[in-house]
Amino acid sequence: MVKETWIMKGLVVIVIFLFIGVAVAPSINQNIVKASNDDDLVEVTSQACGIKGYEDTTVKLTREQYQNLEQYFVEFRARLNQTSTREEAVPLFKDAVVELDKYGLLPKGMSVEQFQRIITGLFQDKKFTKLQEKLAQFLPSADNNSNSFCLVAGSTTKSVIVPPGMILMGGVLLSFNALAIIIFGIARTLGFNFSFALFISEGIFGVLAAATLLSYFLPFALFGVITLGGWTWHYEPYYPIFHPSSGWVQSYGIQKNKKWEGQLYGQFFMVPFIESAAYAGIIGFTGIKIIARDSCHYIGSALWIKIGPEHPEE
Repeated sequence: MVKETWIMKGLVVIVIFLFIGVAVAPSINQNIVKASNDDDLVEVTSQACGIKGYEDTTVKLTREQYQNLEQYFVEFRARLNQTSTREEAVPLFKDAVVELDKYGLLPKGMSVEQFQRIITGLFQDKKFTKLQEKLAQFLPSADNNSNSFCLVAGSTTKSVIVPPGMILMGGVLLSFNALAIIIFGIARTLGFNFSFALFISEGIFGVLAAATLLSYFLPFALFGVITLGGWTWHYEPYYPIFHPSSGWVQSYGIQKNKKWEGQLYGQFFMVPFIESAAYAGIIGFTGIKIIARDSCHYIGSALWIKIGPEHPEE
Protein backbone atom coordinates (compact mmCIF):
# COMPACT_ATOMS: atom_id res chain seq x y z
CA MET A 1 0.00 0.00 0.00
CA VAL A 2 2.84 2.39 0.90
CA LYS A 3 4.59 1.56 -2.36
CA GLU A 4 1.45 2.31 -4.37
CA THR A 5 1.05 5.64 -2.52
CA TRP A 6 4.60 6.70 -3.41
CA ILE A 7 4.10 5.69 -7.04
CA MET A 8 0.88 7.70 -7.21
CA LYS A 9 2.68 10.71 -5.74
CA GLY A 10 5.40 10.34 -8.35
CA LEU A 11 2.83 10.25 -11.14
CA VAL A 12 1.16 13.40 -9.79
CA VAL A 13 4.54 15.16 -9.67
CA ILE A 14 5.13 14.33 -13.34
CA VAL A 15 1.75 15.77 -14.34
CA ILE A 16 2.52 18.95 -12.37
CA PHE A 17 5.93 19.03 -14.02
CA LEU A 18 4.32 18.94 -17.47
CA PHE A 19 2.00 21.82 -16.63
CA ILE A 20 4.92 23.84 -15.27
CA GLY A 21 6.63 23.24 -18.60
CA VAL A 22 3.70 24.90 -20.32
CA ALA A 23 3.89 27.84 -17.94
CA VAL A 24 7.60 28.48 -18.49
CA ALA A 25 7.59 27.71 -22.22
CA PRO A 26 8.72 30.54 -24.46
CA SER A 27 5.78 32.84 -25.00
CA ILE A 28 4.47 32.75 -28.54
CA ASN A 29 1.74 35.31 -28.32
CA GLN A 30 3.29 37.96 -26.11
CA ASN A 31 5.00 39.82 -28.96
CA ILE A 32 2.57 42.51 -29.93
CA VAL A 33 2.57 45.91 -31.51
CA LYS A 34 0.99 48.45 -29.24
CA ALA A 35 0.61 52.16 -28.97
CA SER A 36 3.16 53.78 -26.67
CA ASN A 37 2.22 56.20 -23.90
CA ASP A 38 3.47 58.79 -26.33
CA ASP A 39 0.79 58.93 -29.04
CA ASP A 40 3.46 59.68 -31.64
CA LEU A 41 5.34 56.41 -31.09
CA VAL A 42 4.54 52.78 -31.84
CA GLU A 43 6.31 49.83 -30.23
CA VAL A 44 7.29 47.07 -32.64
CA THR A 45 8.64 43.74 -31.39
CA SER A 46 10.50 41.21 -33.50
CA GLN A 47 11.47 37.66 -32.65
CA ALA A 48 14.32 35.55 -33.98
CA CYS A 49 12.99 32.07 -34.79
CA GLY A 50 15.13 28.96 -34.96
CA ILE A 51 18.18 30.88 -33.74
CA LYS A 52 19.54 30.08 -30.30
CA GLY A 53 20.65 32.73 -27.81
CA TYR A 54 18.80 35.82 -29.04
CA GLU A 55 16.02 37.55 -27.16
CA ASP A 56 13.09 39.47 -28.61
CA THR A 57 13.88 42.95 -29.89
CA THR A 58 11.55 45.89 -29.20
CA VAL A 59 11.91 49.32 -30.78
CA LYS A 60 9.84 52.50 -30.71
CA LEU A 61 9.08 53.95 -34.12
CA THR A 62 7.38 57.17 -35.05
CA ARG A 63 4.07 56.71 -36.79
CA GLU A 64 5.69 57.79 -40.02
CA GLN A 65 8.44 55.18 -39.61
CA TYR A 66 5.85 52.54 -38.79
CA GLN A 67 3.83 53.40 -41.90
CA ASN A 68 7.03 53.25 -43.96
CA LEU A 69 7.76 49.80 -42.52
CA GLU A 70 4.30 48.57 -43.46
CA GLN A 71 4.70 50.06 -46.93
CA TYR A 72 8.01 48.25 -47.30
CA PHE A 73 6.28 44.89 -46.80
CA VAL A 74 3.83 45.83 -49.56
CA GLU A 75 6.69 46.73 -51.91
CA PHE A 76 8.66 43.64 -50.88
CA ARG A 77 5.77 41.44 -51.90
CA ALA A 78 5.42 43.30 -55.22
CA ARG A 79 9.08 42.58 -56.00
CA LEU A 80 8.65 38.93 -55.04
CA ASN A 81 5.77 38.71 -57.51
CA GLN A 82 8.23 39.57 -60.26
CA THR A 83 10.56 36.67 -59.43
CA SER A 84 10.15 33.03 -60.40
CA THR A 85 13.17 31.19 -58.96
CA ARG A 86 14.94 30.85 -55.64
CA GLU A 87 18.11 32.31 -57.13
CA GLU A 88 16.23 35.46 -58.13
CA ALA A 89 14.61 35.71 -54.70
CA VAL A 90 17.84 35.51 -52.67
CA PRO A 91 18.89 39.17 -53.30
CA LEU A 92 15.41 40.36 -52.31
CA PHE A 93 15.58 38.48 -49.02
CA LYS A 94 19.01 39.95 -48.35
CA ASP A 95 17.68 43.43 -49.05
CA ALA A 96 14.83 42.78 -46.60
CA VAL A 97 17.36 42.05 -43.86
CA VAL A 98 19.11 45.36 -44.60
CA GLU A 99 15.78 47.20 -44.41
CA LEU A 100 14.81 45.62 -41.10
CA ASP A 101 18.20 46.57 -39.70
CA LYS A 102 17.45 50.23 -40.47
CA TYR A 103 14.60 50.02 -37.98
CA GLY A 104 16.70 48.16 -35.40
CA LEU A 105 14.62 45.00 -35.73
CA LEU A 106 17.41 42.45 -36.16
CA PRO A 107 18.43 40.38 -33.11
CA LYS A 108 20.73 42.41 -30.88
CA GLY A 109 24.35 41.47 -31.41
CA MET A 110 23.79 39.98 -34.86
CA SER A 111 25.11 41.73 -37.95
CA VAL A 112 23.29 42.10 -41.25
CA GLU A 113 25.72 39.70 -42.92
CA GLN A 114 25.23 37.05 -40.22
CA PHE A 115 21.47 37.15 -40.51
CA GLN A 116 21.63 37.07 -44.29
CA ARG A 117 23.76 33.93 -44.13
CA ILE A 118 21.36 32.28 -41.68
CA ILE A 119 18.41 32.83 -44.01
CA THR A 120 19.95 32.40 -47.47
CA GLY A 121 23.44 30.93 -46.98
CA LEU A 122 22.59 27.27 -47.53
CA PHE A 123 20.61 28.06 -50.68
CA GLN A 124 23.73 29.56 -52.25
CA ASP A 125 25.91 26.55 -51.46
CA LYS A 126 26.10 24.33 -54.55
CA LYS A 127 26.87 21.17 -52.56
CA PHE A 128 23.89 21.71 -50.30
CA THR A 129 21.67 22.51 -53.28
CA LYS A 130 22.54 19.14 -54.82
CA LEU A 131 21.84 17.45 -51.48
CA GLN A 132 18.43 19.13 -51.34
CA GLU A 133 17.58 17.83 -54.78
CA LYS A 134 18.46 14.29 -53.69
CA LEU A 135 16.46 14.60 -50.48
CA ALA A 136 13.49 15.88 -52.45
CA GLN A 137 13.24 12.49 -54.13
CA PHE A 138 12.23 10.96 -50.79
CA LEU A 139 9.53 13.54 -50.04
CA PRO A 140 5.89 12.87 -50.89
CA SER A 141 4.97 13.92 -54.40
CA ALA A 142 4.59 17.67 -54.71
CA ASP A 143 1.30 19.37 -55.44
CA ASN A 144 0.14 22.94 -55.85
CA ASN A 145 -0.18 23.30 -52.09
CA SER A 146 3.34 22.32 -51.03
CA ASN A 147 7.00 23.25 -51.32
CA SER A 148 10.22 22.16 -49.62
CA PHE A 149 13.70 23.47 -48.79
CA CYS A 150 12.60 26.99 -49.57
CA LEU A 151 12.87 30.66 -48.85
CA VAL A 152 9.55 31.85 -47.47
CA ALA A 153 7.92 35.18 -46.74
CA GLY A 154 4.41 35.94 -45.66
CA SER A 155 1.97 38.24 -43.95
CA THR A 156 -1.01 36.46 -42.40
CA THR A 157 -3.55 36.85 -39.63
CA LYS A 158 -4.24 34.20 -36.99
CA SER A 159 -0.71 32.81 -37.25
CA VAL A 160 1.71 31.90 -34.49
CA ILE A 161 5.19 30.42 -34.54
CA VAL A 162 5.30 27.47 -32.17
CA PRO A 163 8.50 25.82 -30.84
CA PRO A 164 8.51 22.01 -31.22
CA GLY A 165 8.54 21.59 -27.45
CA MET A 166 5.17 23.31 -27.17
CA ILE A 167 3.71 20.92 -29.74
CA LEU A 168 5.09 17.90 -27.88
CA MET A 169 3.80 19.27 -24.58
CA GLY A 170 0.31 19.71 -25.97
CA GLY A 171 0.30 16.20 -27.36
CA VAL A 172 1.43 14.74 -24.04
CA LEU A 173 -1.24 16.56 -22.05
CA LEU A 174 -4.03 15.71 -24.48
CA SER A 175 -3.08 12.05 -24.67
CA PHE A 176 -2.39 11.53 -20.95
CA ASN A 177 -5.73 9.91 -20.06
CA ALA A 178 -5.86 7.80 -23.23
CA LEU A 179 -2.33 6.46 -22.75
CA ALA A 180 -2.96 5.71 -19.09
CA ILE A 181 -6.10 3.70 -19.93
CA ILE A 182 -4.21 1.74 -22.60
CA ILE A 183 -1.30 0.99 -20.26
CA PHE A 184 -3.57 -0.18 -17.44
CA GLY A 185 -5.62 -2.27 -19.87
CA ILE A 186 -2.55 -4.05 -21.24
CA ALA A 187 -1.13 -4.59 -17.75
CA ARG A 188 -4.39 -6.13 -16.55
CA THR A 189 -4.62 -8.40 -19.61
CA LEU A 190 -1.08 -9.65 -19.04
CA GLY A 191 -1.76 -10.27 -15.37
CA PHE A 192 0.37 -7.48 -13.91
CA ASN A 193 -0.77 -5.68 -10.78
CA PHE A 194 -1.78 -2.04 -10.28
CA SER A 195 1.64 -0.99 -8.95
CA PHE A 196 3.41 -2.27 -12.06
CA ALA A 197 1.03 -0.35 -14.35
CA LEU A 198 1.64 2.84 -12.38
CA PHE A 199 5.39 2.30 -12.58
CA ILE A 200 5.26 1.93 -16.38
CA SER A 201 3.05 5.01 -16.73
CA GLU A 202 5.39 7.03 -14.56
CA GLY A 203 8.38 6.00 -16.65
CA ILE A 204 6.75 6.81 -19.99
CA PHE A 205 5.57 10.24 -18.95
CA GLY A 206 8.90 10.97 -17.30
CA VAL A 207 10.67 10.34 -20.61
CA LEU A 208 8.16 12.52 -22.48
CA ALA A 209 8.59 15.33 -19.96
CA ALA A 210 12.38 15.19 -20.28
CA ALA A 211 12.14 15.19 -24.08
CA THR A 212 9.85 18.20 -23.94
CA LEU A 213 12.27 20.25 -21.85
CA LEU A 214 15.24 19.23 -23.98
CA SER A 215 13.43 20.45 -27.08
CA TYR A 216 13.65 23.99 -25.68
CA PHE A 217 17.43 23.89 -25.29
CA LEU A 218 18.87 21.72 -28.05
CA PRO A 219 19.83 23.77 -31.15
CA PHE A 220 18.53 21.18 -33.62
CA ALA A 221 15.08 21.35 -32.01
CA LEU A 222 14.65 25.09 -32.31
CA PHE A 223 13.16 25.14 -35.80
CA GLY A 224 9.75 26.71 -35.55
CA VAL A 225 6.36 25.66 -36.84
CA ILE A 226 4.12 28.39 -38.27
CA THR A 227 0.40 27.79 -37.95
CA LEU A 228 -2.24 29.13 -40.31
CA GLY A 229 -5.88 29.04 -39.32
CA GLY A 230 -7.53 26.93 -36.64
CA TRP A 231 -10.69 26.47 -34.63
CA THR A 232 -12.28 27.24 -31.28
CA TRP A 233 -15.00 25.32 -29.44
CA HIS A 234 -18.61 26.47 -29.42
CA TYR A 235 -20.38 25.28 -26.28
CA GLU A 236 -23.91 23.91 -25.95
CA PRO A 237 -24.16 22.50 -28.52
CA TYR A 238 -20.52 21.51 -28.93
CA TYR A 239 -18.93 22.00 -32.32
CA PRO A 240 -15.76 23.63 -33.69
CA ILE A 241 -15.85 27.10 -35.22
CA PHE A 242 -13.18 27.33 -37.91
CA HIS A 243 -11.09 30.47 -38.33
CA PRO A 244 -8.90 30.70 -41.46
CA SER A 245 -5.83 32.87 -41.70
CA SER A 246 -6.00 35.57 -44.32
CA GLY A 247 -3.11 37.14 -46.21
CA TRP A 248 -0.35 35.85 -48.44
CA VAL A 249 2.60 33.44 -48.39
CA GLN A 250 5.27 33.05 -51.08
CA SER A 251 7.97 30.40 -51.28
CA TYR A 252 10.91 29.59 -53.52
CA GLY A 253 12.16 26.04 -53.22
CA ILE A 254 12.65 22.69 -54.89
CA GLN A 255 9.09 22.82 -56.21
CA LYS A 256 9.89 26.22 -57.75
CA ASN A 257 7.82 29.29 -56.93
CA LYS A 258 4.64 28.59 -54.95
CA LYS A 259 2.21 31.30 -53.85
CA TRP A 260 -0.87 31.34 -51.64
CA GLU A 261 -3.28 34.20 -51.08
CA GLY A 262 -6.65 34.78 -49.43
CA GLN A 263 -8.19 32.31 -46.98
CA LEU A 264 -5.47 29.92 -45.76
CA TYR A 265 -5.16 26.85 -43.56
CA GLY A 266 -2.08 24.80 -42.67
CA GLN A 267 -2.33 21.25 -44.03
CA PHE A 268 0.14 19.28 -41.88
CA PHE A 269 -1.22 18.53 -38.42
CA MET A 270 -3.20 20.08 -35.62
CA VAL A 271 -1.43 22.02 -32.84
CA PRO A 272 -3.61 21.81 -29.70
CA PHE A 273 -4.15 24.71 -27.30
CA ILE A 274 -6.64 25.14 -24.45
CA GLU A 275 -10.16 25.04 -25.93
CA SER A 276 -8.77 25.70 -29.41
CA ALA A 277 -6.32 24.41 -31.99
CA ALA A 278 -4.31 25.65 -34.95
CA TYR A 279 -3.06 23.98 -38.13
CA ALA A 280 0.65 23.71 -38.91
CA GLY A 281 1.44 25.02 -42.38
CA ILE A 282 5.19 25.72 -42.33
CA ILE A 283 7.69 23.34 -40.71
CA GLY A 284 11.33 24.01 -39.87
CA PHE A 285 11.13 27.80 -40.05
CA THR A 286 14.27 29.84 -39.37
CA GLY A 287 14.11 33.60 -39.68
CA ILE A 288 12.41 36.61 -38.16
CA LYS A 289 8.84 37.33 -37.11
CA ILE A 290 7.33 40.79 -36.76
CA ILE A 291 3.88 41.35 -35.31
CA ALA A 292 2.07 44.35 -36.79
CA ARG A 293 -1.43 44.95 -35.45
CA ASP A 294 -3.49 41.94 -36.57
CA SER A 295 -0.92 40.55 -39.02
CA CYS A 296 2.15 38.41 -38.57
CA HIS A 297 5.01 39.19 -40.96
CA TYR A 298 7.75 36.59 -41.34
CA ILE A 299 10.83 36.28 -43.54
CA GLY A 300 13.19 33.30 -43.55
CA SER A 301 13.67 29.75 -44.76
CA ALA A 302 11.72 26.55 -44.16
CA LEU A 303 12.11 22.81 -44.62
CA TRP A 304 8.57 22.13 -45.75
CA ILE A 305 5.37 24.05 -46.52
CA LYS A 306 1.85 22.79 -47.06
CA ILE A 307 -1.01 25.29 -47.24
CA GLY A 308 -4.51 25.18 -48.69
CA PRO A 309 -7.76 27.18 -48.82
CA GLU A 310 -9.77 24.61 -46.83
CA HIS A 311 -9.22 23.30 -43.32
CA PRO A 312 -7.83 19.74 -43.30
CA GLU A 313 -10.14 16.85 -42.55
CA GLU A 314 -9.86 15.70 -38.96
